[in-house]
Amino acid sequence: MALASGAAGRVAPLRGELTLSFLNRLAARYHLGLRDLLAAITETDGRQNVAGMLHPDSEIHLNAQARERVGVLSRVGAATLQSALPAWTRAEPHAHYRGGPAGRLTRGEEAVAPWGPTCPACTAARTGRHVPARRYLGPEERVCARHQYWLLYLPHTSGLPVPLGRCPEVIDAQRRHVRLLRRSPAGTQAFEVARAITGFWWEQPWPDKEQRWPARLEATRPDDTDAIWWKMAARDLIAYPETVAVARVLARSHWQQQTVAHARGHLPYRLGETPALLAELASRLQRPWLARRLATVTHGPLFTWAHSCVHTRAVAAPAAQKTLWAVHSAHRPRPLSDLLPHAPAADGTPPAERPARRLRGHSLQAEQAFQTGLAQAHAYHQQHGHLAVPKEDTPAGYPLGQWLANTRARHTRMPAHQATALSALYPWWHAPWSTLWQRTWHQARTHHEMRGSLKPGRGFPTTSYSLGEWLYLQCTRYPDLHPEQQRLLAQIGIDAAAAASARPRRRNLKASAEEALAYARSYAAEHGSLASVTSATVHEGFRLGQWPANQRNYQRSGHRPLPAGRAQALTAIDPWWCPPWNLYWQRGYYRARKAAASRPLRSERGFGAFDDATARWLRIQCRTYDQLHPDQHHLLAGIGITAQTARALQVPPAVAKALRKPVTPAAPKPTPGLPPRQ
Repeated sequence: MALASGAAGRVAPLRGELTLSFLNRLAARYHLGLRDLLAAITETDGRQNVAGMLHPDSEIHLNAQARERVGVLSRVGAATLQSALPAWTRAEPHAHYRGGPAGRLTRGEEAVAPWGPTCPACTAARTGRHVPARRYLGPEERVCARHQYWLLYLPHTSGLPVPLGRCPEVIDAQRRHVRLLRRSPAGTQAFEVARAITGFWWEQPWPDKEQRWPARLEATRPDDTDAIWWKMAARDLIAYPETVAVARVLARSHWQQQTVAHARGHLPYRLGETPALLAELASRLQRPWLARRLATVTHGPLFTWAHSCVHTRAVAAPAAQKTLWAVHSAHRPRPLSDLLPHAPAADGTPPAERPARRLRGHSLQAEQAFQTGLAQAHAYHQQHGHLAVPKEDTPAGYPLGQWLANTRARHTRMPAHQATALSALYPWWHAPWSTLWQRTWHQARTHHEMRGSLKPGRGFPTTSYSLGEWLYLQCTRYPDLHPEQQRLLAQIGIDAAAAASARPRRRNLKASAEEALAYARSYAAEHGSLASVTSATVHEGFRLGQWPANQRNYQRSGHRPLPAGRAQALTAIDPWWCPPWNLYWQRGYYRARKAAASRPLRSERGFGAFDDATARWLRIQCRTYDQLHPDQHHLLAGIGITAQTARALQVPPAVAKALRKPVTPAAPKPTPGLPPRQ
């Protein structure tokens, strides 16, 4: 009867309070336990109609009938409750039993919005009682500046108010945070990116010069709390001043423009290419050593932001602009419920030794696939010394080129341990230039190590023509190259001064022809002929494709006849290197010869033993046999197609069978009116 009449008086909710927190305070006014109150407001036919488990960090969703009962008990109108309690009408639960009032309990950082404990002093002043409460809190609401508390969320508990008397910089940071949100339209997004950045720094080994975070940890750690456990639990509190400082830098369009200007149109390879941004961060964070430490970073949320900043300036589409503030799942700080599976308790087991849950969102299958690709990359690197693999290459049957191309495409979204593993194997695995450039640079470095200086001022006389031409091209484009490309060229003796003094490579026609003949001889030995060479053919790193075509043009035109020795050398390599017919015929002939070497032709069956393309080509040669060149007749005879065979196949089999069958003349029909013919 006391419950039905609301005898405890009016119990008003706090602004932004969790519904379950409000019910807990309401139960305390009626001198009841929370479970008893839940049973009262959800009672249906004598049974408690609540789904889920009750925990200190739970939230509850009530249906309309249960909300009506709570309104009667608290003596507060429905409009006031809906305005004060964010989750009051958020969901209509379906509990165990149909009909009547019902509720559903939920918990976890994915199901419940960020919350924290209310300030004890503020709650006592507002309610007149010392009953703890919990509120939904934004990042800027974690600090009670009046009573100097940090309102810390802790999973499996109702939260922990942490005194900030010894950390005034946290209170000052909260004031700057509020001003940032008021003045900058991108303040909220910038804070989320900054939180990912400081979380990434938090997980790295702290340098000896870092003194602020350890001091702040010690100043805020409650008595009798494990230091390692507190370091995990207080991450957002300790890094809050630095997070606000980073967010203020990122939100300013001035530093976005400076980042783009220092990139000079190139996507960054490392953070050292944006020195103004690093210097500003070091100054704002009062850590002079930070700029040098960040200069070598090639992955992580800050690198991703700088990369996106340059990329979005080049792509003006509205969708591309959103990527500037995107925080990928691999860069988000790990939830505390994963790091702290249990709250600290006096059970004899140190909290740091309790097992943490597996990182949510982490795919074991994807991790196994990455480890497989990494092992293949390691084997390739041991053999070739680099990972500039062509996209179409499949060493040992594994599509390593495609795997590396896909990995490079998502290198800004990769987990830190994967990016670190690939960078340790090969630093330029995700270079923002082509893999062909990187492979050619490795050729130049090998030449430099084996034969000494490249001598750009003399036209690279010790290199091959193609390599010397490539090196001279880099010298002419030196000011426009990526800064990291300039560093790589400096390793082989080509700096800005050497590039300015470079001379074009003088072509030695005789030496070039001998080199091309050597590669042509190697190609023919591997493939059996030169007929399959196309304009895009690259053999053992040499661009062989166009050279045989040029020699054929010279041979056929007669305007620039080939030297006799070269023509003889090409004939020795492949007697049919320059046939009087087109190369498509020659390539089809070699395919047919290869097929005929393993099985008989069986022309009477229409070459049915061969694949469709080969059988079709053979039938075409038989139909057009009389139009072919005599040398083509000679080549076809070598695979069993003679004039007799070809002409036999020129007549369709059905027609030939009809011709072979004797025909009996029909008896003439008698003409009406005339005697039959004797």
